[in-house]
Amino acid sequence: MTSPTEETQPLPAADELRLLDPARVRFRTIGHRLELCLPPAGEAPFEPVWQEASLLRMFPLSDEYGWLAVLNADGKELGVLRDLHGMAHDSLAAVREELRRRYLVPRITAILAVRDRADVTEWRVETDRGPAVFQVRHLSENLKQPLPGHLSLTDVEGNRYDIPDLGALDDDSRRRLEERM
Repeated sequence: MTSPTEETQPLPAADELRLLDPARVRFRTIGHRLELCLPPAGEAPFEPVWQEASLLRMFPLSDEYGWLAVLNADGKELGVLRDLHGMAHDSLAAVREELRRRYLVPRITAILAVRDRADVTEWRVETDRGPAVFQVRHLSENLKQPLPGHLSLTDVEGNRYDIPDLGALDDDSRRRLEERM
Protein backbone atom coordinates (compact mmCIF):
# COMPACT_ATOMS: atom_id res chain seq x y z
CA MET A 1 0.00 0.00 0.00
CA THR A 2 1.33 3.43 -0.91
CA SER A 3 0.97 6.51 1.16
CA PRO A 4 -0.83 9.52 -0.31
CA THR A 5 2.50 11.32 -0.74
CA GLU A 6 4.17 8.48 -2.68
CA GLU A 7 3.94 8.63 -6.43
CA THR A 8 2.84 5.46 -8.13
CA GLN A 9 4.42 4.55 -11.42
CA PRO A 10 2.30 2.88 -14.10
CA LEU A 11 3.30 -0.62 -15.02
CA PRO A 12 5.28 -0.85 -18.25
CA ALA A 13 3.17 -1.83 -21.23
CA ALA A 14 3.62 -5.44 -22.31
CA ASP A 15 4.51 -6.19 -25.90
CA GLU A 16 1.43 -6.83 -27.96
CA LEU A 17 0.72 -10.39 -28.95
CA ARG A 18 1.06 -10.77 -32.72
CA LEU A 19 -1.38 -13.43 -33.86
CA LEU A 20 -0.45 -15.05 -37.15
CA ASP A 21 -3.11 -16.13 -39.64
CA PRO A 22 -2.57 -19.86 -40.33
CA ALA A 23 -4.09 -19.46 -43.80
CA ARG A 24 -1.39 -16.91 -44.79
CA VAL A 25 1.71 -18.31 -43.09
CA ARG A 26 3.74 -20.94 -44.94
CA PHE A 27 6.12 -23.53 -43.47
CA ARG A 28 8.41 -26.03 -45.12
CA THR A 29 11.11 -28.43 -44.00
CA ILE A 30 14.53 -28.40 -45.61
CA GLY A 31 16.51 -31.35 -44.24
CA HIS A 32 15.72 -31.20 -40.54
CA ARG A 33 15.29 -27.42 -40.52
CA LEU A 34 11.91 -25.70 -40.39
CA GLU A 35 11.52 -22.60 -42.56
CA LEU A 36 8.81 -19.95 -42.51
CA CYS A 37 7.48 -17.47 -45.03
CA LEU A 38 5.50 -14.56 -43.60
CA PRO A 39 3.65 -12.66 -46.32
CA PRO A 40 3.55 -8.87 -45.99
CA ALA A 41 0.28 -7.18 -45.10
CA GLY A 42 -2.01 -6.59 -48.06
CA GLU A 43 -3.07 -8.66 -51.00
CA ALA A 44 -0.43 -7.65 -53.55
CA PRO A 45 1.73 -10.44 -55.01
CA PHE A 46 5.09 -10.76 -53.31
CA GLU A 47 8.35 -12.64 -53.71
CA PRO A 48 8.46 -15.28 -50.92
CA VAL A 49 11.28 -14.83 -48.41
CA TRP A 50 11.99 -17.92 -46.35
CA GLN A 51 13.73 -17.83 -42.97
CA GLU A 52 14.70 -20.44 -40.42
CA ALA A 53 12.10 -20.84 -37.68
CA SER A 54 11.21 -22.94 -34.67
CA LEU A 55 7.99 -23.61 -32.79
CA LEU A 56 7.34 -23.74 -29.06
CA ARG A 57 4.16 -24.94 -27.43
CA MET A 58 2.89 -22.29 -25.05
CA PHE A 59 0.72 -24.89 -23.28
CA PRO A 60 2.57 -28.16 -23.96
CA LEU A 61 0.47 -30.37 -21.71
CA SER A 62 -2.99 -29.08 -22.50
CA ASP A 63 -2.93 -27.81 -26.10
CA GLU A 64 -0.89 -29.91 -28.49
CA TYR A 65 -1.58 -27.94 -31.69
CA GLY A 66 -2.74 -24.58 -30.41
CA TRP A 67 -0.99 -21.50 -29.06
CA LEU A 68 2.35 -22.06 -30.79
CA ALA A 69 5.05 -19.42 -30.49
CA VAL A 70 6.90 -18.95 -33.80
CA LEU A 71 10.54 -17.96 -33.31
CA ASN A 72 13.24 -16.90 -35.75
CA ALA A 73 16.76 -18.40 -35.80
CA ASP A 74 17.86 -15.97 -33.06
CA GLY A 75 15.02 -17.04 -30.76
CA LYS A 76 13.04 -13.82 -31.25
CA GLU A 77 9.28 -14.33 -31.29
CA LEU A 78 7.76 -13.51 -34.67
CA GLY A 79 4.20 -14.22 -33.62
CA VAL A 80 1.78 -16.79 -32.26
CA LEU A 81 -0.44 -19.30 -34.00
CA ARG A 82 -3.61 -19.65 -31.93
CA ASP A 83 -4.54 -22.77 -33.89
CA LEU A 84 -3.76 -24.47 -37.20
CA HIS A 85 -7.21 -24.24 -38.81
CA GLY A 86 -7.01 -23.14 -42.42
CA MET A 87 -3.29 -23.85 -42.80
CA ALA A 88 -2.20 -25.26 -46.16
CA HIS A 89 -1.74 -29.04 -46.11
CA ASP A 90 2.03 -28.98 -46.83
CA SER A 91 2.59 -26.34 -44.13
CA LEU A 92 0.50 -28.29 -41.65
CA ALA A 93 2.57 -31.42 -42.30
CA ALA A 94 5.81 -29.47 -41.71
CA VAL A 95 4.47 -27.99 -38.45
CA ARG A 96 3.30 -31.37 -37.12
CA GLU A 97 6.62 -33.01 -37.98
CA GLU A 98 8.56 -30.21 -36.27
CA LEU A 99 6.46 -30.53 -33.11
CA ARG A 100 6.77 -34.32 -33.14
CA ARG A 101 10.55 -34.02 -33.38
CA ARG A 102 10.80 -31.32 -30.69
CA TYR A 103 8.43 -32.92 -28.19
CA LEU A 104 9.34 -36.60 -28.15
CA VAL A 105 7.02 -37.77 -25.39
CA PRO A 106 6.22 -41.48 -25.40
CA ARG A 107 2.56 -42.30 -24.82
CA ILE A 108 1.95 -45.18 -22.43
CA THR A 109 -0.46 -47.71 -23.92
CA ALA A 110 -0.18 -50.40 -21.20
CA ILE A 111 1.31 -50.69 -17.71
CA LEU A 112 2.89 -54.13 -17.45
CA ALA A 113 4.38 -53.90 -13.93
CA VAL A 114 5.05 -51.37 -11.16
CA ARG A 115 7.49 -52.25 -8.36
CA ASP A 116 9.03 -50.40 -5.45
CA ARG A 117 12.84 -50.52 -5.49
CA ALA A 118 14.66 -48.71 -2.67
CA ASP A 119 13.68 -45.04 -3.02
CA VAL A 120 12.17 -45.29 -6.54
CA THR A 121 9.22 -46.92 -8.20
CA GLU A 122 10.12 -48.93 -11.31
CA TRP A 123 7.62 -48.88 -14.17
CA ARG A 124 7.60 -51.45 -16.99
CA VAL A 125 5.30 -50.18 -19.74
CA GLU A 126 4.38 -50.42 -23.40
CA THR A 127 4.47 -47.12 -25.28
CA ASP A 128 3.68 -45.95 -28.78
CA ARG A 129 7.45 -46.19 -29.33
CA GLY A 130 7.85 -49.71 -27.90
CA PRO A 131 8.57 -51.17 -24.46
CA ALA A 132 10.16 -49.00 -21.76
CA VAL A 133 11.42 -49.40 -18.21
CA PHE A 134 11.97 -46.30 -16.09
CA GLN A 135 12.16 -45.22 -12.47
CA VAL A 136 10.15 -42.49 -10.76
CA ARG A 137 11.20 -40.92 -7.47
CA HIS A 138 8.61 -39.17 -5.26
CA LEU A 139 5.58 -40.28 -7.22
CA SER A 140 3.36 -37.64 -5.59
CA GLU A 141 5.56 -34.92 -7.16
CA ASN A 142 6.22 -36.60 -10.51
CA LEU A 143 2.75 -37.85 -11.41
CA LYS A 144 0.67 -34.94 -12.75
CA GLN A 145 -2.84 -34.67 -14.13
CA PRO A 146 -2.75 -31.68 -16.53
CA LEU A 147 -6.26 -32.48 -17.81
CA PRO A 148 -9.04 -34.78 -16.66
CA GLY A 149 -8.27 -38.32 -17.79
CA HIS A 150 -4.68 -37.40 -18.78
CA LEU A 151 -1.64 -38.30 -16.66
CA SER A 152 2.00 -37.37 -17.07
CA LEU A 153 4.89 -39.18 -15.34
CA THR A 154 8.41 -37.76 -15.06
CA ASP A 155 11.24 -40.23 -14.48
CA VAL A 156 14.46 -39.75 -12.49
CA GLU A 157 16.25 -38.56 -15.65
CA GLY A 158 13.63 -35.88 -16.41
CA ASN A 159 11.97 -37.77 -19.28
CA ARG A 160 8.20 -37.45 -19.51
CA TYR A 161 5.76 -40.25 -20.32
CA ASP A 162 2.12 -39.45 -21.05
CA ILE A 163 -1.11 -41.36 -20.59
CA PRO A 164 -3.39 -39.15 -22.69
CA ASP A 165 -6.56 -41.18 -22.05
CA LEU A 166 -6.90 -43.21 -18.86
CA GLY A 167 -10.08 -44.78 -20.26
CA ALA A 168 -8.10 -46.31 -23.13
CA LEU A 169 -5.94 -48.38 -20.76
CA ASP A 170 -6.85 -52.04 -20.21
CA ASP A 171 -8.27 -53.09 -16.83
CA ASP A 172 -4.97 -54.53 -15.52
CA SER A 173 -3.09 -51.33 -16.42
CA ARG A 174 -5.70 -49.16 -14.68
CA ARG A 175 -5.56 -51.39 -11.58
CA ARG A 176 -1.74 -51.14 -11.42
CA LEU A 177 -1.96 -47.38 -11.77
CA GLU A 178 -4.70 -46.98 -9.16
CA GLU A 179 -2.62 -48.98 -6.64
CA ARG A 180 0.07 -46.28 -6.91
CA MET A 181 -2.11 -43.19 -6.77
